[in-house]
Amino acid sequence: MNDQHPYAPNEPLPAAAPPLPPTLPVPNRTAGRRFWSAAAAGALAASIVWGAALALTGGGDGDGAAPDISAYRTGVDLCKEQSTKAVERLYTLKDPKPATLRHANMDRSECNRDLERKGSDGDRPTMLSASFSLHKKADPGPAFVAEAEGADYVPEAKTSVKKIPDLGERAYLVESNFEFARFFTLSVQDGGAVYVVKYTGGPRSEAEKNGDAAGAKVESALIEDTKTTLAALRRS
Repeated sequence: MNDQHPYAPNEPLPAAAPPLPPTLPVPNRTAGRRFWSAAAAGALAASIVWGAALALTGGGDGDGAAPDISAYRTGVDLCKEQSTKAVERLYTLKDPKPATLRHANMDRSECNRDLERKGSDGDRPTMLSASFSLHKKADPGPAFVAEAEGADYVPEAKTSVKKIPDLGERAYLVESNFEFARFFTLSVQDGGAVYVVKYTGGPRSEAEKNGDAAGAKVESALIEDTKTTLAALRRS
């Protein structure tokens, strides 16, 4: 595990940098909940907009040779194909929102769902979003590691990056924690195929900061479901 995020700043800002805004007051519980709702919604919206931009531009791939994507199906409805059995042991899934975006350079399918924790924590919005991209003309590999390790970077967040073995050609799991939110992002590359699944939830409780069994369950569920999903997306 690497506790230092690869995109964390290593040097102080130059003296000419503009001054920081005044420190905001610490929000109360209700204000914190409103902030978290807005932050979570903003993160999801940014993911959707970024996905659309990738589909229109081709993803900013390098000049590598066209990868082999023949093993995977194109134009899938990811909300139907994505396995969520492991996540459903922890949450009830609601309101699936699929999207399929096509481009000469890349095909991309997305699915976004709301999650409701079984038994508790129903006051904070929790989301599961996934994307499956097939790069047709250029190898996504050169950019994949940077994007996977840099997932959900927030300067104030405590972030860890793990390499996940036996999953595609290479896979990374990034956990980011800050005051009002928590993200787990699992990114997998297999040739020209890139699959990314993101969990967006509330911050760790005091009990979880000591043992964090809940976080371990989320990690395990994402990995288990991703293995099943990638197998389902392959051509038979």
